[in-house]
Amino acid sequence: MISFPGGLTAKTFLSRHWQKAPLFIAGGINPMRPSMSRNELAWLATLQDVESRLVFTERDNGQTLYRAESGPFDTTFLQALPDRDWSLLVHDVDKHLPAMRRLFAQVPFVPDWRIDDLMISFAAPGGGVGPHRDNYDVFLCQGIGIREWRYTDQPVDEDPSASDDLALLREFDHGETRLARKGDVLYLPPGIAHWGTARRACITYSIGMRAPSFYADPELALSEVRPGYISVEARQRAGTRANCLGAEVTELKPWLRPDVPNRGEIGRILAGALPLRLHGMARIAYDDNAVYVNGATRPLDESERQSVATLCARRRLDRAAVAGMAEPILRWLLARGAFALPEPD
Repeated sequence: MISFPGGLTAKTFLSRHWQKAPLFIAGGINPMRPSMSRNELAWLATLQDVESRLVFTERDNGQTLYRAESGPFDTTFLQALPDRDWSLLVHDVDKHLPAMRRLFAQVPFVPDWRIDDLMISFAAPGGGVGPHRDNYDVFLCQGIGIREWRYTDQPVDEDPSASDDLALLREFDHGETRLARKGDVLYLPPGIAHWGTARRACITYSIGMRAPSFYADPELALSEVRPGYISVEARQRAGTRANCLGAEVTELKPWLRPDVPNRGEIGRILAGALPLRLHGMARIAYDDNAVYVNGATRPLDESERQSVATLCARRRLDRAAVAGMAEPILRWLLARGAFALPEPD
């Protein structure tokens, strides 16, 4: 878990900072594991099903402009990039490389269904994406190199002239300025203007936490946090949209949908009680009434709820767990793409 400064605990972080105020955490993650190299990130950016972007910083006569290009990128093109003033961003790294999910263990005080993705960026010196604000919570975890962060909770005007591709703000020099080095973490709640620039070539791991527009949880409590579980309090916050919350937070991007097994494959899995693990692209959550997988909803009875809770906690089922799970719920999970398909013997 992130090491908070001074006497700050996870409980006090939630009460003082979560969805309220930024917090810079020096040495919050030491060591940074798992990690990724520049070359590994560049390889991901060449793949067709991976969302990636390059943002170029262009300075001319005192004006700074930002230009974005979308991947996938050719290896030769990436190798020919200049020595400075660009940033490569790769989204949903946890979906493509599930081992990178271990970084989510740094934030066990936030419900895991609130975590949207792990974005990793490499920035050459001078590189960044310009001043902007996001509509979600994010933990910006510094890997190698040094990045300067400027951030403020004061109003900052939009700057449509800064980019034709990105929604950016005017440059600002008020607020806080911090140099993030390896292991440092910057937490930003939604709507905070921020601006990161690489002072030395650097890698940043961004744990982004999105929620539907109808949902906010500034009063989130540690007692609500259980793997996969959408608490009673969360449903109350959603109000009249409570029955939509689980489906919306597990909905997938169209290009990240796992393959769904056919009837024959499902029969083979059930007959052999083959061990299963959640697919890296799958999203799962449950509450006291239903289970939600990849945007789909199914009612749960009492006997099924414990099996789903165990699956959310372990993210896998061994042979005994597969054999012990009620067939209707297991068939439904398989048919919704919850699991990576086991290889035939």
